[in-house]
Amino acid sequence: MVEYRAEPVEASEERTEPISQSEMDIFIRSMGMEEQPDPPPSDYQVPLHLLKVEDRHREEGIRLIFRPLTKISPRAVSPGGSNCQWLALRAEVASTEQPEHKVLAVTQTSKDIKFGVRIPRETNDGGAPRPTLWCELYYDPASDSVVFLNKSEDPIQLVLVSQTYLASPPANEGHTVNPGFPYELRPGTWRIKVRHVAVLDFRVLEKRPVTVYERQPSDSRELVLSSPSSSSDQINANIKRPRTPDRDNMRIKRRISDGVNKTDDSAIEFMRPGAADSLVFSLPNTRQTKVLTSNASHPLLDAENGETIAVSGVCELDEYHITPQDPIASTAQSKVYRGRHSQVPDNIVTVKVLKTRMAKPGEKAFVNERNLIRQAQMWERESQTQEGLNHGSIVKYYGGDARFLSLYMEHVDAQDLTAGPRWRSVSNDEFQGNREDAKRILLNIGEALSYLHARHVVHNDIKPANILYSPERGAVLCDFGLSTGTAKEPSTGGTPYYVPPEFIVNKSRGPPADVWALGVTMLYVLRKIPLPDSRRHVKVLYWQIAGIHNPNMPFRKYGNGQGAASQMKEWLRRVHETREKLSPQDRLERIVSEMLAPQPSQRITMAKIVQSLNGGQASLAA
Repeated sequence: MVEYRAEPVEASEERTEPISQSEMDIFIRSMGMEEQPDPPPSDYQVPLHLLKVEDRHREEGIRLIFRPLTKISPRAVSPGGSNCQWLALRAEVASTEQPEHKVLAVTQTSKDIKFGVRIPRETNDGGAPRPTLWCELYYDPASDSVVFLNKSEDPIQLVLVSQTYLASPPANEGHTVNPGFPYELRPGTWRIKVRHVAVLDFRVLEKRPVTVYERQPSDSRELVLSSPSSSSDQINANIKRPRTPDRDNMRIKRRISDGVNKTDDSAIEFMRPGAADSLVFSLPNTRQTKVLTSNASHPLLDAENGETIAVSGVCELDEYHITPQDPIASTAQSKVYRGRHSQVPDNIVTVKVLKTRMAKPGEKAFVNERNLIRQAQMWERESQTQEGLNHGSIVKYYGGDARFLSLYMEHVDAQDLTAGPRWRSVSNDEFQGNREDAKRILLNIGEALSYLHARHVVHNDIKPANILYSPERGAVLCDFGLSTGTAKEPSTGGTPYYVPPEFIVNKSRGPPADVWALGVTMLYVLRKIPLPDSRRHVKVLYWQIAGIHNPNMPFRKYGNGQGAASQMKEWLRRVHETREKLSPQDRLERIVSEMLAPQPSQRITMAKIVQSLNGGQASLAA
């Protein structure tokens, strides 16, 4: 066995308490698991890699196949979602007379970033107790791999029983994954052992290839959804377009799954179960240019501007098309661009794709795996936080796709407060707006944060770059990748200049931290300081937030070379000096001064800020 030792993965902020018996009973009944017989002894089982997985199974989005190797009650299996089903498969070379083998097939939907298995400790009759198994498998959006995360208290042995992938390790190669550590698994059949007891076999399947189309420049027709045989023209009227019978502009071959009728060369008709009418999903007026295998590509990142990505769904109605257009921003962590989405009003959206990266030579072990897990958890936080929000000063969220770690949001026709030369002077990094702009920004973002805090949500990343503004629309808050609930552990992410002083003392970051961060932002908007995260400041002061309470974190390459806590205290001293110069007779400056009170208990709340700016009346904006 090969044993790896590296830094464990940071703890997830998701729910980790045991599933209640009532929840498990409901889940088991929904899957029909209580009717499944106990698996036969492993000596009589056909290995998972010899079971035939048909094309229709891949069309359904099945990514994993599981089978217990010990005699356990179905109630002991906790898949952690409703995206699985019992599947009867035959061996590749089996005759029709040979028995089928039941396995648990797991489908990756647009909502699933991972799949978890938890088998509790149990004592077998007359034998040694079976150890607890708890693991999670995170899907990699840029490859066919999954990242295995050991959440058990014991080391887990992974043995590659077979390989179905050219780059996989040799069969029977083993790896020991310590508690809290990840390991990347390529497609193939793997066996899980805990304390040398074989507990579970699972098979990782390859993803479906993704087809990319190139739009014909002579045609400007939209991607459409329509329902020609029903009278529901009012449903989704803002995204429907008429079918077009023109066949000459379409030259494409496409596999059609069961239950789908091809009506002509420019549309596919989906028959809805139990309904007399059908949905016609018009293909783009394009020609097929390439098929991206999931081996080492990410369609939403690799496609060129103007190309159309055909995204398949677990069910036909979940399918959609994305056409990247104008780039907006790109960092090591994400890419943001304007695009067209076939199922969004007016089609125009802002697409945000979280990046996962491969480890470079010389980097520490498991850099890629840890980054993938963090990015997946960030996608989950951002999508779940934004899903229920409805406020005019918060960017509208249309949905996301876990298979690509993508988020689809309202496209706001405005630039963020760091955009030069519109809002930031390229010569001195000062804000270019006027006092009316400053008041509007504070009121709009104050209303947005008051709305969030009333719902027990902390944004954790308030800064000029996350505020879009135009005089016509007003200020709009975006980027919820670091948001948390008020009861959650404080985040160590973000930009250091906007972190409140209480973080140094006790790592505290709650609603008052958002108030502080907006206060620092307003010092920039009122032209009291240049943009804090401009290169002028980075050359003099810069630190990592996580380094405040971790003296072992390297810091010499940042700022003035001193420790993170020392540099943060110097920055807070400068903020305090600027705050002292604000005029108490000026209402706007007085509010900003109250936002920058050193003690969070003395800091003004967002609700009071909004009330003050509205002349004493509470805001009704929502």
